[in-house]
Amino acid sequence: MPGPSDDVPRWQPPSEPSEDVPRWEPPAPSREVPRWDPDADVPRWRPPGGGTVGARVDTGARERRAPAPRVSPWARPLLWWGMHPWVIAWAGVFLTPAGVLLLRVVDESGLERFVEPLQWALLVLLAFMILRGALFSARRSPVRLALGVIAAVGAVGVLLYPVTRVTLGRVICPPRAGTDLGVKSAAVAIDAWQRGEKGEAAWHGGTPDPAWLARASAISLLESRLVESGCFERVAPIDGTRTWHDFRVTIKEGERAPLSKVVVVHTAAEGGGWKITGIEGPLP
Repeated sequence: MPGPSDDVPRWQPPSEPSEDVPRWEPPAPSREVPRWDPDADVPRWRPPGGGTVGARVDTGARERRAPAPRVSPWARPLLWWGMHPWVIAWAGVFLTPAGVLLLRVVDESGLERFVEPLQWALLVLLAFMILRGALFSARRSPVRLALGVIAAVGAVGVLLYPVTRVTLGRVICPPRAGTDLGVKSAAVAIDAWQRGEKGEAAWHGGTPDPAWLARASAISLLESRLVESGCFERVAPIDGTRTWHDFRVTIKEGERAPLSKVVVVHTAAEGGGWKITGIEGPLP
């Protein structure tokens, strides 16, 4: 390949500056050009919404939510109860035996006059809690309303039975039970036995226990003596309307020698008086 030829003209820088070549020169400053004056009253840009310069503007949010109102610490449990009424209702149901025990403590402390008012107060409170849960369920489903109330009332009955109906023993009646305690009615049954009669008037419903009549007809009563009377022990406050009476009796069966036995007569208050509900014995 042939190299560059020496005959081709090449650019050479001028040896001396030429006046024919145009050159750029900066224009002279003009007094009409506006200059920045910090003291001038010039309108400036402001961000929308009254924000500060440099802050982010949420252009997607149409409306800002109002701040949540402050709730008093004393009102928070009530608000929580309003959102979960059945939790409080079932807590009251399961604490029913504890309320019965509280009544017994008050009764044993010599404050028996406060037992009945406190009992009614606890019943009203429990009923209000169940009613609050029922109203909450009524807005959602009548079926849930019925099931909730039935379940709560049934649970109360199941929990109250052991502490109110189960007898734990026999104790002396409190003074509020009175002095009669059904002794006269119990003595009527024992006297009727000694005379060979049934004594229907002293029995509950006017009908003696058939099992007792069968035993009394086979055994002759020679003499009797009241030993002691009292009430039945339970977890709840002692019920002064249900009593027992121990009689020491001397009986004779057929040709056998007389024996000393114990007969326990159960009585209950009924219609302003006392009626026999059962007789145990003669015990061995």
